[in-house]
Amino acid sequence: MRYHVIAFYTDGMKKISLIFIGTAGIGIPLLGKLARDDRFDVKLVITQADRPAGRRMQLTPSPIKVESLMLGIESYQPDNINSEESAAKIREIRPDMIVLYAYGQILSKKLLDIPKYGCINAHASLLPKYRGASPVQQALLESDDVTGLSVMKMVKEMDAGPVYKQFDLDIKKEDDVLSLTDRLANLTAYEMPDLLYTIASGDIEPEPQADAQATYCEKIRKSDGEIDWNEDAKTIHAKMRAYAGWPGTFTFWNGKRLKILSGQADAYEVEPGKVIEKDHLIFIGTKKGSIVPDEVQMEGKTPQKMYAFVKGYPHFINSKLG
Repeated sequence: MRYHVIAFYTDGMKKISLIFIGTAGIGIPLLGKLARDDRFDVKLVITQADRPAGRRMQLTPSPIKVESLMLGIESYQPDNINSEESAAKIREIRPDMIVLYAYGQILSKKLLDIPKYGCINAHASLLPKYRGASPVQQALLESDDVTGLSVMKMVKEMDAGPVYKQFDLDIKKEDDVLSLTDRLANLTAYEMPDLLYTIASGDIEPEPQADAQATYCEKIRKSDGEIDWNEDAKTIHAKMRAYAGWPGTFTFWNGKRLKILSGQADAYEVEPGKVIEKDHLIFIGTKKGSIVPDEVQMEGKTPQKMYAFVKGYPHFINSKLG
């Protein structure tokens, strides 16, 4: 004979079974926190299929799949999460809740209706601002001072569901997309488990978004990282922060790709794309102001500090980029 043991807490609520859906690394701290929280039972992790990556284009699992393997949680990688096969697997588990963070597919109504407490989405912006695929990058592109986390009840429309709660996060001047994503990931892991438990208890109701105020952001493409020196220095520097890591910001010199890995915007005026040296600093001209690069990487080479690069390529001075 089989016996089912159900854990109850002092408030009378049983352990919450859930399915975690995500792909990007921003969800790793939250998944780990939920897996180690006695109030929750993570039954399954759903993530995108392994993709070719790197120069050798080797099949590579998503960061969330790697984390699920480390935690000993089964992972499932449907090409289409809304397929009947995928829906049947989710129905079989009968989760109390589905939690989604940076997955990459929109769930159909038939999936949204499965869990008892609904499908809850964590989104890295203060909705309705920056609905879509790249909210962290967009906040940096707009040179915002504040971003945050929105926890919403999912609906069929992208990032349009009513919001349970929002958490603000200041953007530091030194932040790029890598550091800001890490900070948002940690904020989510810290705040969201208690909120999920509150949602399941029925002690909070979501508030509709102001749809008329919604703004949107697109998926980042590799070509977005190419620098147009006819833009102003502030805009180019914002792209350097937003595209750090991937796709990076790059230009062309002597027919080869040159990545500008880090640097600052400056008010000094130089012809757009022109490289000059002044007071032991390198300035690259823009439409308004200039970029002072700190670290660069020539195609096929390792990253170098600017002074080391110029020492190896002295004819870089007075050249024209782009």
